[in-house]
Amino acid sequence: MPKQFEEIFEASKDAIGYAALDGDILLVNRAFSELTGFSREELLRMNARDLIPEQHKEQRDRVVAQVLQTCEPAEYEIDYLQKNGSQVAVSITVFAVKGDDGKPAGLAAIVRNLTERKWAEEQFRLVVESSPNGIVMIDKSGTILLVNQQIEHLFGYGRAELIGQPVEMLVPQRMRSHHAGDREIFFAHSEARAMGKGRDLYGMRKNGQEFPLEIGLNPVRTRDGMRVLASVVDISERKRAEQTLRKERDFIDAVLETAGALVVVLDWKGRILRFNRACEQTTGYSSEEVMGRHVWDLFIIPDEVAGVKAVFERLRGGEPRSDYENYWKGKDGFLRRISWSNTVLSDSSGKVDYVVSSGLDITDFKSMQDQLRKTERIAELGTLASGMAHEIGTPMNVILGRAEYLLQRTADEGMKKGLTTIVTQIERITKVMNQLLVFARRKQPDRRVVDLGQIVEDSLEMFQERMTHNRITVEKVIEGNLPSIYADRDQLVQVLINLVTNSLHAMPEGGRLRLSLAREGSHVCLGVSDTGHGMPEDIRSKVFEPFFTTKDFGKGTGLGLTVVKGIIEEHGGTIAVESVVDKGTTFWIRLPLDRTESVATSSLTPTPSP
Repeated sequence: MPKQFEEIFEASKDAIGYAALDGDILLVNRAFSELTGFSREELLRMNARDLIPEQHKEQRDRVVAQVLQTCEPAEYEIDYLQKNGSQVAVSITVFAVKGDDGKPAGLAAIVRNLTERKWAEEQFRLVVESSPNGIVMIDKSGTILLVNQQIEHLFGYGRAELIGQPVEMLVPQRMRSHHAGDREIFFAHSEARAMGKGRDLYGMRKNGQEFPLEIGLNPVRTRDGMRVLASVVDISERKRAEQTLRKERDFIDAVLETAGALVVVLDWKGRILRFNRACEQTTGYSSEEVMGRHVWDLFIIPDEVAGVKAVFERLRGGEPRSDYENYWKGKDGFLRRISWSNTVLSDSSGKVDYVVSSGLDITDFKSMQDQLRKTERIAELGTLASGMAHEIGTPMNVILGRAEYLLQRTADEGMKKGLTTIVTQIERITKVMNQLLVFARRKQPDRRVVDLGQIVEDSLEMFQERMTHNRITVEKVIEGNLPSIYADRDQLVQVLINLVTNSLHAMPEGGRLRLSLAREGSHVCLGVSDTGHGMPEDIRSKVFEPFFTTKDFGKGTGLGLTVVKGIIEEHGGTIAVESVVDKGTTFWIRLPLDRTESVATSSLTPTPSP
């Protein structure tokens, strides 16, 4: 052997040997000795079949016969016996060496140690078999080349039933026509990705049952061409859990949206994340309008912003729950009083993620409480008035009688002046007592069909001299042909006298008194306006409360407008007041029209009066 070939022969990492046709070993390199554990001398005394385990000798002999017959190289894998009695997996490429006559003179073999490859294959097999996911490998044609036991479990097929079969057998019939096309596209543009992104994927078991799954695709390049390794996960449990969660979420949404309570959810920065239908109805804002905005920027009045923020900070700082009341301002500017119950939702570390607030609109409840207190106060006044009428009225009448008697008998001017003062004050006390009795125990109204326009005319007649003296101009705007109303005439006269008197007091330097009367649907509307000094809001809101007065001590009882309001409400009507400081005040009274009696119309027409 030329020296350069000998060096190559010895330097090869693969074992190389040459044997006679009967198998006697004639030549081996160093790698062959290292592979088998036999020395070169020992190997040269051996036959090639001595290195073959009994279970592989038949295979070896068959391959050798084929090579000698065809003179074509052949490759096969078997185990080799080592000197220590162990076996090593090898890949053998055997070919015939021809003599000068062109016929096989011997056999050469290149033997490669497969230990590392077999180990890698075993590791791969263990990984594939132990994977909790199903693993399947296919070639470009869709033929199944490899499956693990999880695939067997998922689909119900044995491994032998799957290997060599088209992968479409695992796909529901309704999806098979698209699957082949999708597979071709993936092979043309292969990259690791999830299969069917954005779509629901299903597999089909051997028994025909479909189930939802997720598939991850990974291209694998091999010497035999491109392969695709697919990871298959049964997501039936997840789908059931998602469906359960969806039902629970829909149930919670339905409860929140149909509940009468206001429910608002804030994140840890105070921004609105949830705003239920009750909140929308109360505020006039839609959920879309408020999402992501701070609650104190939208609904809280300036005086209460600091308090609301302080409650939020305490909750965010770890206070588990709190109760609080504040006003919410709606889109139309109307204020509602809300009673809140607040709680927090925290993460595993205790950090507050959300603040959940459930609120009840207690505006009407507060109004009812105020009304109840007023009713109780009126009841107490009734008891007080009855007692005063008896205990004070009788002595006052005696004192009044004696004072009037003495006033008629005395000629002393000083005495007359003193007696006159006594009579005036007693008359005032009597007037207060009468108003108390009217307020606390009104007489049963004597209702009949009345002409409200005529009542207005008659009531104004009483003030003609006083209005002329005080330079007050009267303007009457009374709609013609007004239907009649069913009411107590004396009580309505009392209402007008009270309102006109208040207007005159508000215009000591003169002004304009305007009375209007018009039909509004099923009601008639009476307006009494003046151009007096007007009232600020804090006074306007209290004018109907018992004993509230702005007049100097001794000049008013604070019961007049309370009596007026009571009379109007007893008639099924309403009374409201508007006032602007230095501009004047207007009282609006609305009374229901009579529906049972014949219609009496007013013949009055709008006329200005001095």
